[in-house]
Amino acid sequence: MLTLDRVLDGLVVDVQPFALCEVRGDGQLEMDCQDRATLHYVISGEGVFRISGWPDVSARAGTVLIVPPTATHRLRAFGGEKKFMPHCRPLDRDWAVRRAGQGPSGILVACGRVKASYQDVDGLFDYLYEPLVADLTKQASLRSAMEQILNELASPKPGTRALVRALMQQCMILLLRDHCLGGHSRISWMEAALDERLWATVRTIFAKPEAPHTLESLADGAGMSRSAFAERFKSAFGRGPNDLVRELRLVRGAQLLVASEAPVKTIAEKVGYESRSYFTRAFRTAYGVSPAAYRASQNDAVHS
Repeated sequence: MLTLDRVLDGLVVDVQPFALCEVRGDGQLEMDCQDRATLHYVISGEGVFRISGWPDVSARAGTVLIVPPTATHRLRAFGGEKKFMPHCRPLDRDWAVRRAGQGPSGILVACGRVKASYQDVDGLFDYLYEPLVADLTKQASLRSAMEQILNELASPKPGTRALVRALMQQCMILLLRDHCLGGHSRISWMEAALDERLWATVRTIFAKPEAPHTLESLADGAGMSRSAFAERFKSAFGRGPNDLVRELRLVRGAQLLVASEAPVKTIAEKVGYESRSYFTRAFRTAYGVSPAAYRASQNDAVHS
């Protein structure tokens, strides 16, 4: 059995900063959909993230939020006269600066695309099912760093982008550690990574969720009997292996609905469903709407 320390040590995390979002007064800013999970790191101010399909997330300096791919969300500031925020400038042409609202105070957020891999499994956060949030204000090592990064962004210098990227990666590791140690339900793939017997199976599922997996084939991949595998898997994940396969297929289907214009039937086949009707029923059960309605609502949110 692996330890959490070994799993985090073997986790390769890459955060690519792409935007600096600044909202003042009572303004509101639409956050673009991304094809990868997005990390938002609140540098200063206060506000709220409004994520489609999930409760609002209160945000203040030190809040770190990871949003699943294709999830539409908005950032709203809490207006007032609390603190003047400097106008920050782009670091390079790959880093966008987005502003909304008027006034001397608000909220400033650095945004980056998240990529994580562990033992040959890439894109782990592409299958994130729900937002992850952590308050890192109690991390003494980050308090001074937050002040430093705000100063860097207000007046960029050589190396500023690298500094921001390194800090966001540090936040990512702290978020995962606090999430696992703080009594939260563990992220599926991290739970499996703690058990070497299950990890081979998870690699198989993540690599090709659309494949015709069966309990027998997955148990064989783990080198376990059907009964022992089913019991251990359910103990780790709180659900059976077929449930995880279905979840990953539907998450991938939701990504493709937003990221492409392919017909629903084509997307259903790509994620392992034999028919559009079967995919539609499963998707409606998970998301509450049909695939076509989900695509329309996500696109409308992006362009509203």
